[in-house]
Amino acid sequence: MLTEFAFTPSIFDEDAHSDKEAWRDQLKELGRNMFPRVSAWPVLVSDLYSGSWSQMAAQTVKAIKDQRARILCEGILKNMLKTLVTRPACGDWPDEDVAWGREAIASHHIEPIERIVTNSSTKTIVLEEFRLIRSLDEVEDGGFWRGIVSDASPRMIITEQIDLLKKLWMHSEWIALINPFSCGSEQEFALALITVALGRDTCFGTPKFELHSQDDKKWVNIEAQIRDRLSHGQTVSIHHWPKLLDRMVIAGTFSLESDGTKLKNARWGVSMSHVAHGTEPNAPLTEWKLLRPEPLDYWFRKYVKEDAADKPTPNSVTVTIR
Repeated sequence: MLTEFAFTPSIFDEDAHSDKEAWRDQLKELGRNMFPRVSAWPVLVSDLYSGSWSQMAAQTVKAIKDQRARILCEGILKNMLKTLVTRPACGDWPDEDVAWGREAIASHHIEPIERIVTNSSTKTIVLEEFRLIRSLDEVEDGGFWRGIVSDASPRMIITEQIDLLKKLWMHSEWIALINPFSCGSEQEFALALITVALGRDTCFGTPKFELHSQDDKKWVNIEAQIRDRLSHGQTVSIHHWPKLLDRMVIAGTFSLESDGTKLKNARWGVSMSHVAHGTEPNAPLTEWKLLRPEPLDYWFRKYVKEDAADKPTPNSVTVTIR
């Protein structure tokens, strides 16, 4: 439901594209599909080399001489900056475009990136090393966009559903699972999500995890099971609401206030009509969708934001060092 792109700076380099009109058409197609006007944006963009890619991309865009092309690229980059996820540096500083391509490939081998896109020249050089690299001129082919969607109908299999959320739990600093049955009949899904999110590669940091459930008097049972899955320093906060009707995952990052307070910012949300109880491949499909910014903000303020009205005091589950 979220597809990650990595780009080398040359996609914004006018000197790297001999046919300027075709280049502009390709950029327009890229922007239209990555950032649709009528649905949630189903993409992330890798900020390679610990956040250095975005700086290099901005410098490349600023250097574009053709005004129409520069304005077009500024708009696309502006949207890309809203979807950035930081990728740890893998090698030496990339001092030219091929090196950026190799940096993206190295990062992909740590955690997969679905689309690594460059210009045709860099692709030719790198292709023998990485057969899946794409060039910008492929964006007008229908196959390039296959599988990039903002909704899904996953089978009722926990592992498949958790994997569908992978980009969300891999790149977030905090994750909130909202499900009335997380501490009861659907706790297996909750435990699986907690396990993978807190067990992700440490180079992506350790997220904070919130579990929002309807109080069904079974929380002591799940508390012990959560504790068995935690490592030292990890905590899961459980919020028991008197009544919940919604199933969704909301996740995002933290911002630091001037007084040192960390506040949550919502970046992504997925609404789920149902979740799996185990492995039921023949059960009816369920419907999931990425939340657009307006409903994402609404649900974030309703359940997750620090000052959400009537938000229950959490019960924190952590590991005690003996």
